[in-house]
Amino acid sequence: MSQLWSEINKVVNVLDLKSQSASSGGTIDTDIVHLENYKKLTYLITLGSAAVINTPTVTVYGGESATGATGAIAFRYRTQITGRGGSSGTTGSDVSGSLTTGSSFTISTGGNSGMYIVEVDPPTVAAADTSDQTYDHVKLRFTNATGVGQIYGVTAVLSEPRYPQAILQTAID
Repeated sequence: MSQLWSEINKVVNVLDLKSQSASSGGTIDTDIVHLENYKKLTYLITLGSAAVINTPTVTVYGGESATGATGAIAFRYRTQITGRGGSSGTTGSDVSGSLTTGSSFTISTGGNSGMYIVEVDPPTVAAADTSDQTYDHVKLRFTNATGVGQIYGVTAVLSEPRYPQAILQTAID
């Protein structure tokens, strides 16, 4: 018998979809995800209306504990904002952009109802450790360029569980 999708993927809402605003230069962090029981982590940043002017910078942080995810780490990401889709070739399609490696990116104001797909590699998280601790906790940080809010939310999908079972282990610390 094959496993159900929900038995091999843990889906966690780590930042509610709403208008996210912080003072100019302020930050908004997602819940911290604990990778101990999973081999892959993908964040889905869902964008609402982009009519506002805030363009936060997104950075991935890793660390050894629920409070210690403070070291910026490299990651891969792609957008699902532009491209040709549908019969009219309009933007906002389901065509993904090129995979890019980086240490941060800035959310576009032109991403109405689009998505960013952020791939975090647990070995990269662990390799960022410069002490004797094991880095296996991860969060996203949004650093706001202005005090104006932008609508976005974040879902974490943890996959390839180390110990598969019908009910997957918790991933939020």
